Amino acid sequence: MEFGFFRGLPEDLVFLDIAGQIAFLIDIVLRFFLAYRDAHTYRMVYKRTSIALRYLKSSFVIDLICCLPWDIIYKACGRKEEVRYLLWIRLIRVCKVIDFFQNLEKDTRINYMFTRILKLIAVELYCTHTAACVFYYLATTLPQSEEGYTWIGSLKLGDYSYSHFREIDIWKRYTTSLYFAIITMATVGEFFTFII
Repeated sequence: MEFGFFRGLPEDLVFLDIAGQIAFLIDIVLRFFLAYRDAHTYRMVYKRTSIALRYLKSSFVIDLICCLPWDIIYKACGRKEEVRYLLWIRLIRVCKVIDFFQNLEKDTRINYMFTRILKLIAVELYCTHTAACVFYYLATTLPQSEEGYTWIGSLKLGDYSYSHFREIDIWKRYTTSLYFAIITMATVGEFFTFII
């Protein structure tokens, strides 16, 4: 949402970004204490130095880069669009969710079908959210004088017009983008199903 809807987070949403960063920083700290199974002996390794070295050699640097305050960096660099693209680095965190579901699928204490359904719902929500953000971002690439030529700028619902959509409440814009993404994916999906 940060990439598609904002050129720097508004002040009232900065706390969400900080909360997310704190959660991932806690994850980094916990990974230094998380035991692992040795690939050769198949024994659990509980020695803290071995655990720390293994984490430092694997994904520590990437995790740390993902936790950098990219919004503050973006504002400090004079709001350059190139720096804003570095927000995409945070998408690497999705790998953690994938690992979580893979571990959950292997857990025999949890119903496999339940895990698969939960994973399907999570993937669907994530894809829909991402599509909504991309659609909105594409609408904002045109100058404000040409807003009426975008998918959201040309939208009219009864007497309500989205012609100056950048001035509309963020949640209304997000909901509209989400609706547009769902309808677009559903109708295009039906179209391709019909062709096949």
